[in-house]
This record gives sequence, structure tokens and C-alpha cells, in this order.
Amino acid sequence: MQKESLGVRDQVIQSVGFNRGPQDGVGVKGMITVELFGPDGKLKYRSENHNLVTDKGDAHWAAVAYGTALGTLGMKLGTASTATSKTYNNAGAYVAVADYVSGSAAAMVDTYPKVGTSPNIAQYQSTWAAGVATNSTINRVSLCDNTTDAGETDGTHTWAIALMAPAPVAKGASDTLTITWLITFLGA
Repeated sequence: MQKESLGVRDQVIQSVGFNRGPQDGVGVKGMITVELFGPDGKLKYRSENHNLVTDKGDAHWAAVAYGTALGTLGMKLGTASTATSKTYNNAGAYVAVADYVSGSAAAMVDTYPKVGTSPNIAQYQSTWAAGVATNSTINRVSLCDNTTDAGETDGTHTWAIALMAPAPVAKGASDTLTITWLITFLGA
């Protein structure tokens, strides 16, 4: 069904005795900020990108709402440029073994996760110091439930996935990479 902006369809349905009821806009969305700093501490690269919250992420954040602990949190970097996917068994839903950037499984920075700029935003952050996860074609990052130094065989451990845009991040041996991930819980 096509979306129309005038509300005519709703008025017609209502006039013949049907009512769709209130439309609930509850959902989860994410945004990542990628910052690459040179050995002098100056910003070399910065981008903001939307992410895709996976099926595993939907289930995880729902479970947290009713008392499940967060557990181990981490991020992993990958080189594949495959389009992101919500479905856990699709290659776009995780950082695979074949494209995992060696040494890139990073725990959260000590003070993370924390509340973002408003109470409905959860903020996550990982940093890769000089000499860690050096790679010239970092194309993707995953927010996951482990910090095992390896790629994943499927998306059962990945809560959210994002591609670097507009181009891959080239992290040199002397560079520091910081990724800040915002997960926003939407209301109606």
C-alpha cells in the first residue's frame, strides 16, 4: 500500500466504520561517529553513519528492558563492504571470519555504556590505539556481545552493524581510531 500524505485513506476508512487505532512508532535506531586521529592527535577523518540494528539487537534490548544484564560488550572491525542486513544468518549482519581485522575486538571504554544526550539514548564507545587493528580498508564495524579476537560465523552475537561511509577508514600504525555508537529508543 502506498503511503499518502493527505490522510484521505484514513478519513474514508473511518467514515465507513473502520478505525486503524493509534499508530505506534516504537523502534530502535542507531548512529555511529567514526574519528581517526593521527600520531599528532589531530583529526584526520570523521564521519557519521546510520547503522542497522539486527534481529539479535532487537531481542537483546527488549530483554534488557525486563531485567537481563548487558553482559560483555564489544566492537569488531571488518573489511567487507557487503550491504548491512538485519537477519542474523545473512553475511551483511556481522563481521565474518574472512574479513575480520586482526586484533580489532575491542571492549568498551571504561565509562561506557552510558546515557547519551537524552535518557532514551544509550551511548557505546571503543578505541583502537596506535599499533592496534592497523588496516587500510576498514569498511564495517559491529556492536557485539563478545570481545573474542576473531570474526563471527553468523550474526548471533551481533546487535548492530554499520558500514563506514563515504569510504573505508585507513588506520595507519600510528593512528588512533574511536567509534562512538548511539542507540536511540524511539517513542510514538
